[in-house]
Amino acid sequence: MVHWRQQVTRIIAAQSAIVDAVGDLHDMLEAVVSGALATIDGADGAVIEMREGENMVYRAASGSAAGFVGLELPMRGSLSGECVLSGEPAICHDTETDPRVDRLACRRIGVGSMILVALPGAAGNVGVLKIYSASPRAFQEDDLLIARLLIAPIAFGLANSAQMETSRRFEATFDQAAVGMAHVDITGKFLRANDRFCQIVARSRDELYRESFQVITHPDDIDADLEQLIDLAAGLIDHYQMEKRYIRPDGSLVWVNLTVSMVALANGSPDFFVAVIEDISRRKRAEGQALRDPLTGLPNRRAMLQRLSSSLADLPAASDGIAVAYLDLDRFKQLNDRLGHAVGDLCLSAVSRLVQDTIRQSDAIYRIAGDEFLLVLTAVTDDDARRTLERLQALIDAESKRQDWRIGVSFGLVVLPGGTTIALEDLLDHADRRMYDAKRLAA
Repeated sequence: MVHWRQQVTRIIAAQSAIVDAVGDLHDMLEAVVSGALATIDGADGAVIEMREGENMVYRAASGSAAGFVGLELPMRGSLSGECVLSGEPAICHDTETDPRVDRLACRRIGVGSMILVALPGAAGNVGVLKIYSASPRAFQEDDLLIARLLIAPIAFGLANSAQMETSRRFEATFDQAAVGMAHVDITGKFLRANDRFCQIVARSRDELYRESFQVITHPDDIDADLEQLIDLAAGLIDHYQMEKRYIRPDGSLVWVNLTVSMVALANGSPDFFVAVIEDISRRKRAEGQALRDPLTGLPNRRAMLQRLSSSLADLPAASDGIAVAYLDLDRFKQLNDRLGHAVGDLCLSAVSRLVQDTIRQSDAIYRIAGDEFLLVLTAVTDDDARRTLERLQALIDAESKRQDWRIGVSFGLVVLPGGTTIALEDLLDHADRRMYDAKRLAA
């Protein structure tokens, strides 16, 4: 696997070669495929196929495809044609089993697997950059992302060649890139932003150019972003990557995966920063749903295990302790039998709200099974924790009487002072046994 530093170096080298070749179409296209081949680890060849009528024509090729320049293949029924028509990047893991590819053509050239990215033009996609290997399954999703990132600087370089007819087709490539891209000066002010980035943050270019990235970044993410930016400017790192949140004008948040590298002046000092931004909100929502109980909306057992694992890892060096308590509803089965599961669900939701409204923002309640919950209290003493549980018991008892649920609640409390070391399984076992002891006493 090629190190990121090598990949960045090769991308910059490819862009420099393209700029040097401006004015000579042949040299420029050769610089494109040579740079693409050098950038993707495991690639045996790279090709630029241009759409000409109903055919895809090899206009530049490197590696083992170098002898196939001029080859024409039907656009219809080929993965290259599909990529041009849809505009979506594509990855083929095995040309022998993928029904989208021209198997005979792949055998002729020696293509076992490949990745393709459409080349956008002013009036639609004009071709594809195809990078392939003779071996199947040579590429991963990360390679596809690198190929996508190659398109912007490659196409931008082509667009600056006044002597090329096709250069006008690439003049908006930066703005049309499938990922958000932005240039930021050393103070954080936006110098340039493409269409996709504007869509992600729901701001126009003019709005962005009046702001800095600090203004639109969630306050909880600013420090981590700035710390890494300082290290980047100082030359301590060659790039950084992080997940962060941007704030849209309506106050909503959008999660992104941010990758930042630096363009330096001749003396090595920072000129500007290049940011690549991917919207990961859908993944974050899916992750959130996977950690939520659909009935009560509380974090579930999986979320509880993640939280407690982290808290227990920090506890040996912490000055404040935590308290963990199992909560189990007494006679809940009888409630379901007597009034039905719909009322039982309402009861669970109501208990969840009562607990959420009572505990502090730093505390958390999890639904870990049917009528079992786990409460985590931070920075508390034994007396603090017991007072909280007594308050919760009184509220649940009062609501039970008001609703005629005839339920109660049993607690199993474990208080861990700062400096404690304990395994997660042991902690949960202690709390569980104490809860069942309490339930037996209440029976």
